[in-house]
Amino acid sequence: MSEKKPSISDQADQIREELDFLIGDQESLDIESDPTDLPIAEPPKSLVPSVSYVELKASATKKAQKTITSLMKFYLDADIIEKDEYISAKKKMDEMTMSSLIYQLEAGERALTTLLETIDGGELAPRMFEVLATLQKSMLDIIKSQTMYLMAAEESTKRIARDIEIYRKRDDVREIEESGGDSSDKNVQRGTKDLMAAIQAGIKNADIEDTEEITED
Repeated sequence: MSEKKPSISDQADQIREELDFLIGDQESLDIESDPTDLPIAEPPKSLVPSVSYVELKASATKKAQKTITSLMKFYLDADIIEKDEYISAKKKMDEMTMSSLIYQLEAGERALTTLLETIDGGELAPRMFEVLATLQKSMLDIIKSQTMYLMAAEESTKRIARDIEIYRKRDDVREIEESGGDSSDKNVQRGTKDLMAAIQAGIKNADIEDTEEITED
């Protein structure tokens, strides 16, 4: 006599029992009933910036302004720096360039420190050391560029100071000539070429006077 074939309901009950056996009791599962009660994982400390780059940029700008202002005041009068349009515009451009160099240097130092800390933490992949070497080279290039630009800014300011002095002397000579005075006795030179010509003329005059004295004797 053949066995009675289980009904569809009995098969469903059997499958349900097998699933319950595999999954286990629902009460044993540690599942929060309210998803909002789940703890929020804090981001890794390494991903939380400890320095504001906006503040870093503002600090670099202040340092650049102080450096360029001190440099120009060392060679130029304060009223010239404030009133002359060219010098005022040049001052702003120098401050912007110096600010960018200072900011890149400080940001690079921060990146270099972070990379060294990562390597010390156990990240010893060869790629990390390649990045470290590249970053160190870039830092040296920034330092060199900063030094060279500061020297160039100083030489430019010196040249401006010399030109202003020459122009002032020319104005003095022009005022004397316009007033009918004699400017020949003034110690005013129109650049290096005129200065050398005056020195050579003085040497020739001295030689002529020495020759006349010898002849008279």
